[in-house]
Amino acid sequence: MKKVLILIGSPRKMGSTAILAAEADRGLKEQDIQTETIFLNDLKIRGCQACYYCKKNDVAECSLQDDMQKIHQLMQESDGLILATPIYFSTVTAQTKAWLDRLFPYIGMDLTSKMPPGKTISFIFSQNQPDARLFESGIGSFMYAVGLSGLMVKDHMIACDLDAGVKPSVTESKDLMDHAYRIGRSLLQ
Repeated sequence: MKKVLILIGSPRKMGSTAILAAEADRGLKEQDIQTETIFLNDLKIRGCQACYYCKKNDVAECSLQDDMQKIHQLMQESDGLILATPIYFSTVTAQTKAWLDRLFPYIGMDLTSKMPPGKTISFIFSQNQPDARLFESGIGSFMYAVGLSGLMVKDHMIACDLDAGVKPSVTESKDLMDHAYRIGRSLLQ
């Protein structure tokens, strides 16, 4: 059975980002794909310590012993990933950035990948600003950095003009809900 790991970088478990991730999850489960959803905010993930253990030993392992070990294991066992995060101050959340920094063991000194081949990743970004282009450069840089790990970027969406509890619920936007669903449906195709 195929597996997909869904990582959510929002601290809100019932917010727009989580709702869109759940819609992508529905698209995956309708194809009998097993999923596991993890809220990064629930984990204890330290920042990269630049110890170079992974580089000195030429391994795709991190010397830090924290909850990122579980994420690394789940990533290796999965056929694909969906990462959903709100945009805070023009980039991904701190929780999401910590995850990105800890992908360092998967990038060789010559920028070759140490990620098991063939894994795809799609992104769901949400923001409270109405202009989807406003933070494109930061979002593009983030996706590029993730791609350096060897994860193949498949798709992304920017869901804008959202703010749970302040603006209308994302569930009222058929286009955004449909797009998130399609991200799940197409991830492993």
